[in-house]
Amino acid sequence: MKAIRLITLTSVIAFSQPFLWGPYKFKPYERYIYEYRETFRSKPASGGYEITIRKEGSSFKVSIKGAYKRWSGSISARVKDAYELSGFVLMRMYFDYPWLVPLGRTILSRGLVKVLTSKPIDWSLGRKKIDDDTLRTVKVCKAGNLKGRMVEIVEKGEVSFRLCASPSASLPIYLYKKTREGDVFEIRLLEYSDVK
Repeated sequence: MKAIRLITLTSVIAFSQPFLWGPYKFKPYERYIYEYRETFRSKPASGGYEITIRKEGSSFKVSIKGAYKRWSGSISARVKDAYELSGFVLMRMYFDYPWLVPLGRTILSRGLVKVLTSKPIDWSLGRKKIDDDTLRTVKVCKAGNLKGRMVEIVEKGEVSFRLCASPSASLPIYLYKKTREGDVFEIRLLEYSDVK
């Protein structure tokens, strides 16, 4: 009987702790493998990415390998933070690396990085009405080998945004967004490691 009470008490303590995610606060080593899908202007496309982050002195070396539509490639950069990385991806995707476009639209979007690193997110489980047409829900999620919490925005009865984050990883592990024009962009973690 004491063992059952101890297990129950331990479970309550584990679930009552706050959900803490350090968005884009890179660890000394991280490796992500993602799959990407989109429907843009009614045309479906897909791709895949491997992102490796290594701390080197006061900066991070980020290596990205990927494929999207008919393009593929690899690129590396030294950056001090995620905002600098998102700027690097933005510049490269439009000029000489079109296979980076999905990352610039999703997890390495300059706007998303700026918003997530400047304001804390309320990760409390449950639903909240934002206005007459918008509902915000936070629920448990899983992507690849990580569990976390997902913020979901429903506008006029349709999901427009989902972001799943895990305290174990600095990048989002799942992101879905639907534009007013009906374009859909979705990236999902397949595998994560923070061990070399």
